[in-house]
Order: sequence, then structure tokens, then C-alpha cells
Amino acid sequence: MGRRNKGRGGNKKKRGGKSKSSPQNNNDNDGAPDNTTTTPAPNLSEDDRPDELRFIVGDRVDCHLGNGAWGSGTIIVRNCIEVEDGERFVSYAYRIRLDNGGGVYAPSDNDGIVRKSLGNAEFEHTFKLGCRVELLEDGEWKSGTIIHSAPNWFDIDPMNGAPYSVHLDIEEDKTKATKVWDQDRIRTVQVANELKALRFGVGQRVECSIGGRGEYQWMSGTIIDTNYTESHFEAGFTAPYQIRLDTGTLIFAPMDNDATIRKNNSPAPTCWICYETEQSKSNIIVRECACRGEANGFVHVDCLVKLAIAKADNKRQEGIDDENPFTQCITCKQEFKKDSYSYHYLAAGCFKAFGGDADIGKPWNGVASSMIAMAKHTAGDSEMAIKFLLGRCNILQSKRHDKSVQLSCNEIFQLDLDFARLLGDLALVYEEKGELDDMKKILDYSLFMIKKLENGTPSRRKVNILSSLATHACLVGNKSVAMERYEECISLTRGQAKESDMLLATLLIKSGNLELELGNTERGIEQFSESVDIMTVVYGRDHMKVVQFAECLDNIQKGLLEKIPKTLMSLDFSCWL
Repeated sequence: MGRRNKGRGGNKKKRGGKSKSSPQNNNDNDGAPDNTTTTPAPNLSEDDRPDELRFIVGDRVDCHLGNGAWGSGTIIVRNCIEVEDGERFVSYAYRIRLDNGGGVYAPSDNDGIVRKSLGNAEFEHTFKLGCRVELLEDGEWKSGTIIHSAPNWFDIDPMNGAPYSVHLDIEEDKTKATKVWDQDRIRTVQVANELKALRFGVGQRVECSIGGRGEYQWMSGTIIDTNYTESHFEAGFTAPYQIRLDTGTLIFAPMDNDATIRKNNSPAPTCWICYETEQSKSNIIVRECACRGEANGFVHVDCLVKLAIAKADNKRQEGIDDENPFTQCITCKQEFKKDSYSYHYLAAGCFKAFGGDADIGKPWNGVASSMIAMAKHTAGDSEMAIKFLLGRCNILQSKRHDKSVQLSCNEIFQLDLDFARLLGDLALVYEEKGELDDMKKILDYSLFMIKKLENGTPSRRKVNILSSLATHACLVGNKSVAMERYEECISLTRGQAKESDMLLATLLIKSGNLELELGNTERGIEQFSESVDIMTVVYGRDHMKVVQFAECLDNIQKGLLEKIPKTLMSLDFSCWL
């Protein structure tokens, strides 16, 4: 990727009131600075330069361009040094990307050269991923598709990136894309309502071109939906296909051509339960657990549900322990991600089998209520999830305290257990809605209930509640309390954990990052390192996420990072696709 733009705005490369023209067909490079302010200091290091600058990366500023003209832009580098002619060094306060795509340097930090932006030209996310557009190239409008769209300035590569990358229809090579800064060169195409005939149907085997930064590979998968849409797609745009790769990852194909998606004659993965490969839109084959290997872990969602119900029936008279066939893989014990296909199909199956009002207080009813509520929540209907959970809690409490009914000890235990479980779910929904006071009240009561039920033998349910209380403490800024909670969770989990327990890895990541924030670098690195070891056992050394965390750990140990980046901390650690 990275075809050079022609004819876009911002052909001048400006710095501190002076400008220098650059070739029109080389607008993606800012060029070398002119001979304004130079210093023969080859040993000049970043530590030698003052850092008392007014603006930070991402700030909107106006820069003086000469002849009384000002241009708006965004700070992309601070305290930068440029090498000129291979021997002279030029020091600048800021490097700025102008809104028209031009590059500009500010040699010093004063209002005569750079000032806080007076305009409203914030980054506008006009063209979304998959949007059909027309691009002005060589004086003519050419149609294409947005294949990269940065949602904000921080997601734009400051050196070579651009807000948009467009794959033109005339380009057969999918790796070729045109970077676009100037929105005067790009406009939306009115997409016809009629959907054209597609080459493939649901269930067909295909290969998809996957990758980025100019590196692409073909990966096998199966079509699971056609004429597919997502909420962030541009109005009127429909992706021809949604595909589940054999790795388990869901993707979509923005175009229906051989450069993007092509026929694949290799067989589909075999379901480990029924040993069949055929799948349909309502009964796809997934692999959303930690089972790895060429043929391990692939399963029909229908087979997964039937097996879970069978396992639950066998345990029905024994009560429910921490191994739950509806929420975790029965082979690797990995919990399913709550927004995964597996979880949603299992939630529906569990609720159909055990979630009736007549079954309230019986084994598996609480699990069914919990799962269907979480499925609604992750599908975007949080209010319905809260309403359902509160309703079930009220029914459980009424039944628990109904003096007209004689309950056995086992029945009382089951009612209290289900009540505590649903309180924990309610707290999670409140957390994600930002209602922290309600979250804390619910968690405190849930912890009280669980301690009473456990009678001195801690379970993973208690660990989950304590972890949520640690999260709450972090959210309200009480990091010392959060640290105590995480240490308690880790201690409890070690007593039950195997070397491949991702719950322990998750706790170590969160605790380690908090230790790093509090300045306890050695302890933070120790916990982070242990979590990476567990991930390696679970997913393998070459797994993409394991590589990311390992690289992050290496940078922290070298002092290049102070803590784990937010992008990694925001991952759902319980299950990776």
C-alpha cells in the first residue's frame, strides 16, 4: 500500500514562515528542512533539548505560513531533530500536519509562529470503512472503496499515514491504495439499492486476502453471511460477504473480486463432536476456545449446545460446580467470550432448556438467566438486561422468603446462589454504563452472599466479585484498595489454578499494570512476565496477541514503556479469537 497521490492540496512544505516547494508527485514525504536554523551538533540528544513546550501531540494549532497567512493543523511530533545534507542537524519545537496534508515545522514555541487553533477544523470522520467513493485523479473522478479510515488524529501514522486509503476499482492489485488527505479530492458515490448477484453463497469455502502495511496473505475460511452490514458502515454500503476464517476470526470482504476473495477447494474444518464439515448460516462451525492444533476445537454451534445440555442433565442432581459446560469449553476449560457465537448460541439453548419460570430455584436456572441477560447486554440492549436481572432477583427473593412454602436446605442454597450470581451480572452492566455507585452497592451485597454460601471455601465466583471490586476502586481513583483486591484475587486463584489458567493471567496483567502505574516497576514486570508465560502455554508463542504482549513486556523491561498501553489493556483477556 502507499501509491503516491497526485494533484492533492498542500504541495508546499512549510516551516516557521518559510516555505519550499516539493515535487507535485511526492506529497507523502515532508522533505528535508531548508537552511534556516542549523546547528552542527551530531551528538545532540533528546535529553539535551528543553521539553517545556506548550502543546502535546494531537493538539490543534494554527501555524504562521508567511505573508500574514495562517494554516490550521495538528501537532504530530515534539522536540524533533532533522538531518540535513547528511551532516547538519536542525532542531525544531514541533512538526505539524496541516489540514490539507502539507507538512510544516515550527522552529520555536511562540505565538508569532504557532498558537492554539482559533478555528473549528477538527478531524472529521467523513468517509467510513467500506464507503464507496470517487477520487479525483489526473483531472478525472475515479470510483473506489475506502479500505482504511482513521477515526481520529491519533490513529494516523504521523510520518507516512493519511486519514483515508482508497482502493480504486481500476487497480487489480489489492495491495495498491491511494492515500488521501485533501477532502476536496474525494466524494461519496451514491450506491444503488439493488444488490448485484454474488459469486459465492453461505457455506462455500473461500480464500481471503488478509493483511496490512503492504504485507498480505491468503487465509482459508467459510462464507457465513452475504450482503453483510455493520453499524459503522457508510449508509448504503453492504459488504458482499462475511467470512469465518479457519482460525475462528470473523471478517468481511469489502469487494467481490478475485483480488479480495476467491474460491477455495480445501475442506472445511471438521466438527470434533459429529465429525461432519457441512455448515449452514444457522449452524456454523466455530473455534472460540483455547483448543489449538490443526483440527482441535472446531465444533458446530448446534453440537456444542446439545453436548452442554447433556452434560448439564448429568449434573442436575449434583448441583453446579465451577466447571460449566454452557460457559466454557469442556476440553480446555477456557471461558467463551460473552459476545461470541458460542456464548450466544449456548445462552439461547440453556435458557430454552432450563430458563422457564417454573424452573426458578432449580439447578441451571440461574445459569440460564445469567447467560441470556449477558447475551442481551453484549448485543446492545443493556436496559432490557437490567430489567430482566432485577425481575429475576425479585422473584428469587420472594420465593426465598415465602413462609408458606417449606424449602429444603439445598433449595435455599440454590436460590441464594442464583441470587448472588445475578447480582454480579447486574454489577457488570452497571459498570459498563458508568453507574459506579450502583455497581459498588451490588458488588458489596453479592460478596456478602458468596462468603455466606462458601462457608470458608473460596470459589472462582468470589474471585470474580473481588476482581470487579478492584476494577471499581480503579475507576474511582482508589488504587491502593484496588491493589489489595488484586493481590487477594491472585492468592485465591493460585490455590485452584493450573498452568494454563487465563483467569490467573488476566489478574496478573491487571495487577502488574497497576503496580507499574504506582511506580513498583520490579513487581509489575514480575507479574506481567508470569502472565505472558501463561498465555504462551494457552495459545502458543506465535499467537498474534501473545507476540504483542511479549513485545510490550520487552519494551517495559528496556525502559521504553512505563506501563501496558490502553490498546492492550482494553482486550477481553478471557478469550481471544
